[in-house]
Amino acid sequence: MTNKISHLIAGVSLSALVLAGCSPDNENDSNNSESTSAASSTAETSESTAAADKDLTFEDAVVRANEDKDMTAIFGTLVNHSDEDIEITGFSTNLDAEMNQIHETVDGQMREKSSPLVIKAGESHELAPGGDHFMLMGMKEGIMPGDSLELKVTLSGGDEMDLGPIQSRTMGAGDEDYGDMDGMDHDHSGHDHSGKDDEKENHTH
Repeated sequence: MTNKISHLIAGVSLSALVLAGCSPDNENDSNNSESTSAASSTAETSESTAAADKDLTFEDAVVRANEDKDMTAIFGTLVNHSDEDIEITGFSTNLDAEMNQIHETVDGQMREKSSPLVIKAGESHELAPGGDHFMLMGMKEGIMPGDSLELKVTLSGGDEMDLGPIQSRTMGAGDEDYGDMDGMDHDHSGHDHSGKDDEKENHTH
């Protein structure tokens, strides 16, 4: 009887040791899995929060490469993530240009916009060839395909918002015709936004 009890106690002790030896590893595996999931969730939350914190973003933005021209344009979609309208009164870049203007299309002709560019709350506004766009004129140097441009927009309250960098690429010309543009001293004759000579725009002053 004593031997049976001894064997039984030894068996129970051995089982306890086996369980004790296995438990930490299993707990570690579980903890590691939970830690990995938590880290991934935290990263995703941080990215979402960062996007939500930025009231205005510029999606699918592109600068038209102008190589040998002294003008270029910026296109893309401005997205207002806030619950209030955003008014853009101007913009600036890291390029040396004599004039930075917001252009619009009126009766088929491009001209400088006389009022702020408004992006409604929770909506978007597209800047596209033949429509509204940001225009740089009198550039000292061209921008080549693959080059980047830093863009900041000025809001109606005077604050600036960084929307760059934006990459440049070669683009075809839009249906763009420039009429009389008051206050422009720079000669734009023969310019097209694509940087190509086979399609000319009319610029009269």
